[in-house]
Amino acid sequence: MKKNKFIKSVGVAVNGIAQGVCGERNIKIQIIIGAIVILISMLLGLPKTEFIIILIISFLVIILELINTAVEKLIDKLSPGFDSDYGKIKDIMAGAVLLAVVLSIIIGFLILFDHIVSIIFK
Repeated sequence: MKKNKFIKSVGVAVNGIAQGVCGERNIKIQIIIGAIVILISMLLGLPKTEFIIILIISFLVIILELINTAVEKLIDKLSPGFDSDYGKIKDIMAGAVLLAVVLSIIIGFLILFDHIVSIIFK
């Protein structure tokens, strides 16, 4: 019986991810960029630690975007009209996503730059 509950909860979680991805253009873009960066990292044969950092930061952006989407949908349900306090919450969440994106760009650049340059000028 517990196995069925686990399988059902995984299905619910996958459905939640699918709803977030299908409903939000930004998540689709971030997944594509993340997949490209992860693929490049694999092709470059990054050391395990650097590859793990790339994975973590790539998934962090997507996770924060899913949380942002959930908060936005909740706020829209609670207050269909504009409310400046709810607007501030949405802005804060968008800011958190932006910071994660900036961090991922910086980390990605710091990790990948030397590897790419060494291949180009080999």
